[in-house]
Amino acid sequence: MIKYAALIIQFLFFSIFFGCSSADKPLKESQSVTLKTTKNDTVALKKTADGFMYDDKSLLLVFFTTSCTPCNAQIPHLNNLQSRYQNDLNIISAVLDNSSLENVQDFISQKGVNFIVTFDKNNFRLSTTLGNITSVPYMVIYDKNGAYVTDYTGAVPEEMIEADLKRIF
Repeated sequence: MIKYAALIIQFLFFSIFFGCSSADKPLKESQSVTLKTTKNDTVALKKTADGFMYDDKSLLLVFFTTSCTPCNAQIPHLNNLQSRYQNDLNIISAVLDNSSLENVQDFISQKGVNFIVTFDKNNFRLSTTLGNITSVPYMVIYDKNGAYVTDYTGAVPEEMIEADLKRIF
């Protein structure tokens, strides 16, 4: 019963925050979206014809909520990938929940997150550009030129992500 109530609450949350508004218009090619990180700096993702670019490296965008069990389970795997491929890969995650910045920072500290975490209203605009993400975790890979490679909905094995990354390095 509690499981269903949590699913209903999550559905209502996404319905409210992913509704249409002028602020949520998808990005057009050559536009960029600046996302504020939990470390109080910013990252600017440039929109390309086929995807997104950041810092001349391949990009793994991860959308999650702090209360999502599969999202939490992915963190050690994402940490491993970021450590192994730090010269070729940027992992940037976008928090899609209503936690306070302090709670997200505590979450990052407790989980030992070693990749960029953004906490910004533009996270929702970015998710709209990618097609109104309705399920987390959601991950998408772009090569260093900003071209779309693949995406995943739900938790996936580290080895699967790594195999896809090795195709583009």
